[in-house]
Amino acid sequence: MKHYYQLIFMGAIDHQLFPKVKDVFFERIDELGIDKSFFKILDRYNFEEYTDANPAFCIYMGQRTDTSFLDEAIVNKLVKDATLLLPLIDEDLSEFNNLVPKSIQKYNGLSILRLTTDLAIVKVVNNALEAFNLLKAKRRAFVSYKRSDSSGVAIQLYEYLEQHNFDVFLDTHSIRKSESFQEELLQRMIDSDVVVLLSTENYLESEWTQKELSEANLASIGLVQIVWPEYTVIQGAQLSEIFKLEASDFINNDFRNVNAKLNEDSLSKIVHFTEALRARTLASRQDKLISTFMHYAEKSKVTATLSSHKFIELEKDGEKSVVVPAIGIPNALNYEQSQTLIKSIYEEGLDKIYILYDEIHIRDIWVRHLSWLNEHLPVKTKEIGKVSEWLAI
Repeated sequence: MKHYYQLIFMGAIDHQLFPKVKDVFFERIDELGIDKSFFKILDRYNFEEYTDANPAFCIYMGQRTDTSFLDEAIVNKLVKDATLLLPLIDEDLSEFNNLVPKSIQKYNGLSILRLTTDLAIVKVVNNALEAFNLLKAKRRAFVSYKRSDSSGVAIQLYEYLEQHNFDVFLDTHSIRKSESFQEELLQRMIDSDVVVLLSTENYLESEWTQKELSEANLASIGLVQIVWPEYTVIQGAQLSEIFKLEASDFINNDFRNVNAKLNEDSLSKIVHFTEALRARTLASRQDKLISTFMHYAEKSKVTATLSSHKFIELEKDGEKSVVVPAIGIPNALNYEQSQTLIKSIYEEGLDKIYILYDEIHIRDIWVRHLSWLNEHLPVKTKEIGKVSEWLAI
């Protein structure tokens, strides 16, 4: 199965803005070096091809109607799936509830009434790119390999994936000398969207590579297994795609040399594999975090609404707060970006801002550090495992 990022257009799909949004979106995708074939455009006419297993972003253009709202049943399904959705209207925001279905009337919508066409397109496209985490700082790949087996290909993949807009971690290139090797390596593993594992003869003989494989499985990170000729697939990788190499995939058919190199065609195919698995893994980890929170909120009878900016608007005990889901370990950038983004959206301000994360696969030292930050910073973190208790108070 090929995995897609799904860009969905609903509501007044014949609106003049939509064709221009599509054109500019794919122009940006070209600039980012990402293959267009990974994106599927959906609307009401082919929505049967939609799947909640893949990342999705919906743009809904509101329209006045004498009967029911356009595509209301589809919108309700997307809301139930915790799909990110941006409502647009071309009237004043005071008319918002008259133009969009009830299930998204609490969403933070965008009026394009007083925007130039170019500015409206930029805002919508940037929203979509952010929703798919397609900006380089958020497209993180980790190369796991045995140095004595495959250093040549590891370095080659590091450079090739970087050229295709991935932020790649490779132990010999990505850790500063002053940092703890083990702590930095494991942190980058947890923070990655996908692991590219070079499955060679001696891969599992290393304590480090065994640890990396174990951590990837525990955190449900996708694995692209690049299997060398004459060797077998490593068992026990949960979210795994297999790419079996032949001798002909290597320059001069030389695959037994530690400095062996792959040919251009093989590198291109591996990038496709990596992109496909990233889409699947991103959907799985993000949806699990958001859906779990929304479930707890509903159970506790707390009003929670998923915003197109990938944060959750929360009303609890008369306070209005925002919860920002973070994949991996929250860091200084999460804090700064969360506060800056939210301040730019909410003119009236908020009572609190929280960063939501899954603490299960994060080491105690990092959890303690986050607890310390909670005492000193205005933006607080919340562990998904303790959300039910927090919302019930």
